[in-house]
Amino acid sequence: MPETEFTKRGRGRPPKGAREAILSAALEVIGEQGLARLTTREVARRAGVSEASVFYHYRDKVGLLQAVTLTALEPLKSLDLESAASLPDRSLAETLLQIATALEGFFDGALPVLEMIQADPAIRTEFALRLSKGNYGPHRGVGFVSEHLSDMTDLGRVRPGVDTDAAAVLLVGSCFLRAWLRHLAGPERVETLPRLEDTTAALASLLSPTDGG
Repeated sequence: MPETEFTKRGRGRPPKGAREAILSAALEVIGEQGLARLTTREVARRAGVSEASVFYHYRDKVGLLQAVTLTALEPLKSLDLESAASLPDRSLAETLLQIATALEGFFDGALPVLEMIQADPAIRTEFALRLSKGNYGPHRGVGFVSEHLSDMTDLGRVRPGVDTDAAAVLLVGSCFLRAWLRHLAGPERVETLPRLEDTTAALASLLSPTDGG
């Protein structure tokens, strides 16, 4: 990318808590004014830090956008699926619903930012390169779900022989579709799709060693 205010880096270590403040400020700017208005000056002003702090933590505009996108992963990171899946009174459908709710939350947070990135050819190209280098992308979500389905197979919650990667694609895809429709056409349009509870219950019935999950 050509050198801009985002690619010039400052020196010195910024104050504690600056990283989180910068990220929060960037989210505010994007939400209120869009990607075109995202500047180091405005982000630094809202965060109460110097512009050098933005460069120190995020390197440039693409780095900041990548971090903004990844913040949407927090609902997934907070899942304690190992404990949830091992609870004897917890159904497979309930565990899948917990995963699906977190996945849909991720897509709800990431899609608006990703749409803005796709609209800027230069940023889109650099963003894609960094995602590739960091091994980020939809396959990570599929792998995350597949891994936990494999764990549940070992616990006897999912029947042996299930293609966990394929099952994970079904779950991730349904969550993406719901989030995309909500983003594209508004919350009311999601009502035209099956409820998340019904989708996860149907998938559980296919995966469970016994009927009904």
